[in-house]
This record gives sequence, structure tokens and C-alpha cells, in this order.
Amino acid sequence: MSRIIMVRHAQASFSVDPSVAFDNYDQLSPLGLEQADALGDEFVRSGVVFDHVFVGPAHRHGQSADAVASAYARNDLIWPDPVNVKQLEEHSGAQVVEKALSRPEYAQLRDAIQAPDSDSRQRARAYFAAFRQIMRTWARGELPSGVAVEESWQAFRARVERGVDRIVEEAGHGSTVGVFTSGGPIGSTVASVLGLDDKQAMEFAWAVQNTTVTEFVFREDRLSLKSFNAQPRFSSVELVTYV
Repeated sequence: MSRIIMVRHAQASFSVDPSVAFDNYDQLSPLGLEQADALGDEFVRSGVVFDHVFVGPAHRHGQSADAVASAYARNDLIWPDPVNVKQLEEHSGAQVVEKALSRPEYAQLRDAIQAPDSDSRQRARAYFAAFRQIMRTWARGELPSGVAVEESWQAFRARVERGVDRIVEEAGHGSTVGVFTSGGPIGSTVASVLGLDDKQAMEFAWAVQNTTVTEFVFREDRLSLKSFNAQPRFSSVELVTYV
């Protein structure tokens, strides 16, 4: 039996200003680097030895893996050369929401985000409310015809499944595998293993916190969920984040 330890990337550089919320999102924040380093220490303390490490194509995925690897280096422990798996890229939800908010059908949501009498926190809350509403509409395949998207939610899930299949095939029997990716691929994989639908897959994806661990075990081609969204034993609650 083998195990796959899927890790959501550490905190990215997100802005509470909706107009530039994701402009630097593919770069870990200083807190994110601290989170990933602490996760590495947790793995070392727990005696986790990785036989394989796979990373998604985003910069924040690689940064998170590198920070964990530094903890292994400090303790003179072996860290496998990471293998890039492009299918583990996050979905295009942020771009979908941006395009949708430019449409007249979502004028009310856009106005709430841009309300002149609201502060940055209020605008951020309005943005995330709009984000969730539009994302659910996208998952159902019910976006207005004028919102052009490169990849549907269903195509995203199929892509992630191909990536996980590749990892299972390459990992082999009796190995421990580290996978560094985003909340979307993790939530989608959990839902696929449990036989859940697209809406539930999205709900799982939203629940995944930064640097949490979701673990699967597999024998041959059968994947089973062992744990979901397990938080490392951080020294401070300030290290617990969602974005």
C-alpha cells in the first residue's frame, strides 16, 4: 500500500482590494514562507520520508515544496527531485469571476464590490460573496453566453484526475508521495474518491486551508481517503489562513 500526501500551497500574496486581489497571487507572502517552513519541520518531526515529490506548475506550488525541502536539508535528510505535473494547476475561477463581473447580468454584485462608502474589508467580503455565487454558476454550466471560459469546471476536474492517475502510476507500490498543489485539485480529488458531484467538489475545495495535509492511500489503482485538511501543529494561530 502507498500513500499520497497532498498539500495545499502556503499563503499567497492576496490583496483585500478586489481590484488587485489576485495580481501577485502566484507568489508566497512572508507568512506563507513561514507556514511552509513550519510544515517541513512538522514532517521531519513526524518521521515522514518521501519517495517521490510532485508539484503543480504554479510558482507558489514550487515555492511551498522548496520551503518544506529546506527543513529536510537542515536535518540532513533526503528530499527527492520534484516532478512537475501540469494537470495539478488550479482552476481558472478568478478569471471566470473577473469576466462575469464585467457583464450586465452581474451589475448588482459589481456595484456591491465597488460601493464608494465601503472600506476595503467590506469590499473584500462583497467580492468573495460574488466569487462564490459565480463559481457555483460556473460549476453548473450556467454562466451567461457572453462569458467565455477556456476550461469548464467539469474539464478541470477531468484534468486533475488525469494528473492524479499519472502520479499513482509513477509512484509504484509501497511509496510515500508528496504532492504540492492548490485547493481546487485537492477538493476535486476528494470528491472523486468519495463519488461526490461537482457542487460538493467545489465546497471541498473552498474548505482547504493553506499548508494543510490531505492524505490518500492506494493499492494498485484504487485510491481511498485517509484524512482531509489536517492542520499542522503551528506555534501560533496567526499561521492558520485560507487565502
